[in-house]
Amino acid sequence: MNKTERHAGNISLLGGLLCLDFVNTLDRRGTDQPVEYLNTYHDLVVWNRYVGTISDEEAKELFKKAEMDSLQAAAVVQDAIQLREAMYRIFSSVAEGLPVADRDLMNFNRYLGRAMQFLEIMQQNDEFVWNANGDPEKLDWILVPLVRSAADLLVSPERKRVKECSNPACACLFVDFSRNLSRRWCNMRDCGNRAKARRFYKRKKEARLLTSSPVTVPSPPKSHSRLDHRLL
Repeated sequence: MNKTERHAGNISLLGGLLCLDFVNTLDRRGTDQPVEYLNTYHDLVVWNRYVGTISDEEAKELFKKAEMDSLQAAAVVQDAIQLREAMYRIFSSVAEGLPVADRDLMNFNRYLGRAMQFLEIMQQNDEFVWNANGDPEKLDWILVPLVRSAADLLVSPERKRVKECSNPACACLFVDFSRNLSRRWCNMRDCGNRAKARRFYKRKKEARLLTSSPVTVPSPPKSHSRLDHRLL
């Protein structure tokens, strides 16, 4: 039975927060052949519908407008990729406890400034909440919730829980919600089990080499000849 093909509308959501799930739409970053799930504006809309940032009706409207303005749609995809990669470098640095590059923070703030044009505060009962008031004439308002999620995480103590998967081929980011901050893998069933398997086969191979290697017995030192004794 063939595995279901992964695409923008069914990939695993392992980040724990919207912004990190967005960062992880580029899979297997640590390899020579990373897997890109956001190749078109259609992919971007499908992914946002999948994670719940837009409704079905909003998705349908965005599909229609993207068909009418393919150039703008392509530009938004390029913007989304640039935003995502800046976010990856920022949170990867945070995970490593390293300073964030000024250029990455500057680029992110540029997107944040644009996103603020679409944001407003609404009152719900006795609480106030953010609302993304999308401009129906623009296709890039779909990025607003992603920018806001990243900004909220950066100014939150939760940023100290951000980690990068210990599988070098994966490099997915996630928030470690465990009590003792012991989580190492984005997914124990995938990267964690692969790491376990690698360690198991490595130990097995080393044990096999030790048992199969011929044992070399050193030759005893040559005794002196009779002539040597006579000379002594």
